[in-house]
Amino acid sequence: MINDKGCAIRGARKLFFKGVGRLLSLSFIIFHLSFSLAIGQTQKGIASYYGKRATGRLTSSGERLHHDSLTCAHRTHPFGTWLKVVNPRNGQQVVVKVNDRGPFGRGRIIDLSWSAARQLGILRRGIADVEVTIYDPLSEGPPPPADSIPPVQY
Repeated sequence: MINDKGCAIRGARKLFFKGVGRLLSLSFIIFHLSFSLAIGQTQKGIASYYGKRATGRLTSSGERLHHDSLTCAHRTHPFGTWLKVVNPRNGQQVVVKVNDRGPFGRGRIIDLSWSAARQLGILRRGIADVEVTIYDPLSEGPPPPADSIPPVQY
């Protein structure tokens, strides 16, 4: 029933948009989880790294990038997720924290900080094939300190 002020229509609209909002939220969560790795799954691809000149740049998470920090950019993992990155060519590995989005295009799956790239031994080539897994602190112990250096002030 609709009265002369249209109250029933407004109520129906509220219910409709509330349901659509829940549906969109659920769709986003399912979409995001389908592109994220579960613990134990490995993503293989090409890694690149940020040069030292990127130090001080603001990342997508709001943190400042520093070349000595063990951080990375990943397209889908939530900020703060710890990832173990392995260079199968030389067996070197590093644990990094996601604090930026990217890389976009170029066929790469992860952008590493300069320090993480140095530990993996990919500075000379600039890119390398890597294997990325979520770092599980329950089975592998606590991750290393996020940033062992003081934050850079600008």
